[in-house]
Amino acid sequence: MADQTPAVSPEEVTGFDPFSKLLGIEVVRVAEGQATVQMRLREDMANVHGTPHGGAVFTLADTALAIASNSHGVAAVALDVTITFCRPAPIGSLLTATAVEDNLTRSTGLYTINITSDTGKLIATARGTVFRTGKSTAAPAP
Repeated sequence: MADQTPAVSPEEVTGFDPFSKLLGIEVVRVAEGQATVQMRLREDMANVHGTPHGGAVFTLADTALAIASNSHGVAAVALDVTITFCRPAPIGSLLTATAVEDNLTRSTGLYTINITSDTGKLIATARGTVFRTGKSTAAPAP
């Protein structure tokens, strides 16, 4: 897919997501149907094994999905997201999640999200299906 300016800014999409902000997720790049976000793994994101909690990694993938699927200016909500964890990343490393649109119809979208470490290793891969509500993602006028 060619780089195109998205219909909405990343701030419009993530402005309503305090949980992503709490985890320190930052938007790196957005184009229509695509998004890249990053998160530094902190000590408080570890599970009982001392590795990153799956919920933190999933949230990074879900945030990339949300931004990519809402980038067309039509509100989209997740119907289904599955994730496969390939390996743990060390606490302190920077994870990058990139969502790419595989298929888009009037009512649904299909996305692949890859999560990599700062060493380039694949940490997890996810697949998400969204429902496109038909409503605009533009913020309502005050």
